[in-house]
Amino acid sequence: MIDFDEKSIIATRRTADGERFALFTNADVPTFWEQRFWTVVLDTGGDGFGLPVRYGTVSSAPVGWSLRQLVLVVQARMALEHARMPEGGALAVLEALGRATKQMQAGEPLGAGVEFCPGGQPSPYRWTVARAGELSLALCPDPESRQEGVTPELLLIVVDEALRDWTDRAPYLRRLWTMRDAVREALAAEIRRVRFARVVADASGQPG
Repeated sequence: MIDFDEKSIIATRRTADGERFALFTNADVPTFWEQRFWTVVLDTGGDGFGLPVRYGTVSSAPVGWSLRQLVLVVQARMALEHARMPEGGALAVLEALGRATKQMQAGEPLGAGVEFCPGGQPSPYRWTVARAGELSLALCPDPESRQEGVTPELLLIVVDEALRDWTDRAPYLRRLWTMRDAVREALAAEIRRVRFARVVADASGQPG
């Protein structure tokens, strides 16, 4: 598990099933940064994973996964899931995230520098690991988000929390509110997709 000062936790959120959590910490965040947190500790189902996050503004963290990159990772995963099960609900996640990306500021190409590769666990997906430079992110390998790894829902929670902070700091930017609404729609759609995938898996007797 990652070592960190519990006093640095500024927000705690859980997945809809209550099984996994995201701890947002302000450790090593200078006062002049335009973001409340830098590292998010994510429950992978087996351990904790530290996810560094940057908003992509001038006065934000210099390194970490940008919000664009995190959205791209979820979009890429949902594209695989939609191809696997077109009626499973991934399309609703993709449509909502498509609306979100239209509101993102120009300057950084969508998903710049993100590469995908297979992981070490069996999976119906051709990749489960996303990389951006020296950063690496291992997603859970199963559609039901039960196995070890970072779930798409947790990534959407991170983006939503970042946009919550950002809109608090700049409530006059309408595009941020539009983006946040779209991400929240994507999060709700992913929760529905996971529930449906678990029902299908349980009905077919798949291990989970």
